[in-house]
Amino acid sequence: MKKYIIFGIVIFAAIILAFTLPFGNANNIETKHYENGEISFDYPATWQEVSTQGSEVVAFEDPESDLNVTVNRQTIPPGYNPPENFVPELIEESESNLKLVANDKIEINGKEGYDNVYHVEKNGSTIEQRELWVNINGALYSIIYNYPQEEISIESFLNGESENDAAFEAVRNSLNINNTTLTSTPSFATVTIPKLGVTWNIRYDTLNAMNSVYHYSLPRSSLPKSFYPGEKGSVGLLGHHTFYSAPFDNVDKLQTGDTVIINDYLTQKKYTYQVVSNDDIRYDYTTNLIEFPAGKTELVLGTCWPEGYTAAERYAHCKLSSVDPLN
Repeated sequence: MKKYIIFGIVIFAAIILAFTLPFGNANNIETKHYENGEISFDYPATWQEVSTQGSEVVAFEDPESDLNVTVNRQTIPPGYNPPENFVPELIEESESNLKLVANDKIEINGKEGYDNVYHVEKNGSTIEQRELWVNINGALYSIIYNYPQEEISIESFLNGESENDAAFEAVRNSLNINNTTLTSTPSFATVTIPKLGVTWNIRYDTLNAMNSVYHYSLPRSSLPKSFYPGEKGSVGLLGHHTFYSAPFDNVDKLQTGDTVIINDYLTQKKYTYQVVSNDDIRYDYTTNLIEFPAGKTELVLGTCWPEGYTAAERYAHCKLSSVDPLN
């Protein structure tokens, strides 16, 4: 009888332990290893590598749970200050489809990082996006993790009660970023104008580059400085009308309500704007300088005018209409 009592106690203890341990503990996940000389980490064996784009170093999807995961790196432009806690200021605007629900400072192999969680309204449904951020090597590294909300509540997600949470921890706990010298990447975003069917790189270093426009980033001669995407202030882009791929050729054809999209790799967010005016033509543009005020959530597109001449500058003014995940 005594041995049956002991056996019963052992079974009962095992059941209690099973219910108190977080479901899907990272130690119980079968993993593979990723390494490219700069970044290394373990990841669940069910994840499959997929093609990358933009600032992505590597991307995964999990067909078993509909997860999408991207690992990203973007070098920091001169004079750029990453947003506090890696949460862009525009997230707080009413136009944002991302709602911050958790923001925690964490340690990643001795480096300070942040673990941010958002509710994302997308196509009439809600998904969760979890982001791991760290600033090292003069670059912003992020792991962006998306999964359908229907799988598990946000409370369970944050309490470590899901396989998805355990998968995230498996990556976080093994993540290693080597100290290395990175090649500067002057293109930090893209701008897309659907009506014109064009997409151009956004650079901080020069106006005179093919397939690119210039962000009013640093004071250059008489050019003013604007805000970066994600910051609460006017963003300015300048593009040639005739030379160097003529990125802003036909920008004068934009009408009120037309859409302009910035895909920003510094904050890993998509900022969508709508044209509100396109008749700001300044023949005195060297003395009547365009201004980029703080607190104004707008985008300004500037180019020389008329076509083939520099007698004036023409500016299209756009207002923020939405903030969304980059992917």
